[in-house]
Amino acid sequence: MTRKRPRLPTTPLDLYDYEDYSAKRPQNNSPKPLPRPRASRVSIRVADNWPDAVPISLREIQLTEAYLEKVLAELLGPLP
Repeated sequence: MTRKRPRLPTTPLDLYDYEDYSAKRPQNNSPKPLPRPRASRVSIRVADNWPDAVPISLREIQLTEAYLEKVLAELLGPLP
């Protein structure tokens, strides 16, 4: 048994925006403020255990310079 395909509309779909821009809008268009989250009773411990001098390899510097060459040139001037 063969199934009939649904018939496509003969008129094109109307995708235009028909909003009435001349209609009066409410004066307060600002969104409602979100409710504040409840205070957490769990204390969060922050640890700053980085060394004073963070080791950076030469390859990391080369990659940074390659990807940020234009930005670094604007900030620091042209490289010698």
